[in-house]
Amino acid sequence: MENSNIVKSGKKTFTEEQDIFRMNTHFKRLRLLKRIISHIVLIVFALFAIFPIYYVVITSLNSIGSLANATLADLLPSARLSLANYYSILFHHPFLLWMKNTLILTASSTVIGVALSISSGLALSRFRIPAKRALLYMLLILSLFPFTMMVIPFYFMFSEFHLLDTYIGLIIPYSAGAVIYSSYLIKNYVDNIPKDYEEAAQMDGLSRNSALFRILIPMARPVIVFAAVIAFMGPYTDYALAGQFITSKGLYTLAIGMYYVSQGTIVINYGTYAAFSVLMGIPIFILFFVFQKYLVSGFSLSTYK
Repeated sequence: MENSNIVKSGKKTFTEEQDIFRMNTHFKRLRLLKRIISHIVLIVFALFAIFPIYYVVITSLNSIGSLANATLADLLPSARLSLANYYSILFHHPFLLWMKNTLILTASSTVIGVALSISSGLALSRFRIPAKRALLYMLLILSLFPFTMMVIPFYFMFSEFHLLDTYIGLIIPYSAGAVIYSSYLIKNYVDNIPKDYEEAAQMDGLSRNSALFRILIPMARPVIVFAAVIAFMGPYTDYALAGQFITSKGLYTLAIGMYYVSQGTIVINYGTYAAFSVLMGIPIFILFFVFQKYLVSGFSLSTYK
C-alpha cells in the first residue's frame, strides 16, 4: 500500500511538472507573439515618421518641377538623382548671406529673450509680486494666441518708428515672443526646485541674488536650454513677420530666401524647395543633437501646472 501511494504521488508530481512545463511554453509563445506584434507596430510607426524626411530628401535630389509632374518612380532611388538643386542654391544665390542674416536675428533675439525670461521666471517663482496670479494668467493666455495675429499691429507701429527693413524691427517682437512663453516655463520648473539649496547658500555667506544666479540658474539649466532652443526655432523658421518687415534683398532671412528661390513661373519648384529645406534643417538637427539631453529633461519637467 505504501509503495502504491508513493507511485501515485510520484505520478501526480510528474503530471504537475508537465502542466507547469506546458504553461511555461504557452506563456513563452504568448510573450514572443506579443513582442513580434509590438515590434511590427513600432516599425510601422517609425516608417510613418521617417517617410516625410525621406520624401523631402529624395525630392531635393530630383528635378521635379511640381507635384503634378511627380510619379511614384520619383520617390525611389535611381540613377537620375543629382545635386543640381543644392548647387543652384549654394552657388547661384546668396545662401550664406541669408544664413548670416538669420543667425544674427536668431542669436540676438534668443539671448535677449532668454535673459529676460530667466529674470522674469525667477522673480515669478521666488519673489512676492503684486497681482502675480493675474500676471501669470495673462502670460498663459498670451501664449495661446498665434504669433501671426501680431503682424499687422507690429507693422503699423514699427512703420511709425521707421523700424521696418531693419534688424531691430524683428529682434524686438521675436524677443518679446520668447519672453511670453519661456518665462512661464522657467517659473514652473523653478517651482519644483526646493528652496533649501538657496537657503543653505545664504547661510554660507551668499546674498539672495548671488544664491539665485550661482545656485538656482545652474540647477535650472535643462529648462533654460529648452527655452533657448524654442526661442531660436521661432525666428529661424519665421516667414510671416520677416516677409512683411524685410524688403531689401541684402537683409533676407533663410525663410524669405526659400520663398524667393523656390518660386517658378507658375508653380513652386518643389525640388529646389526641398533642397533648401534640407540645408535649412541641418543647423536645427545639429542643435537638437547637441542639446538632446537637456531638451528631454526640460520638456518632461517643464509642463504647465
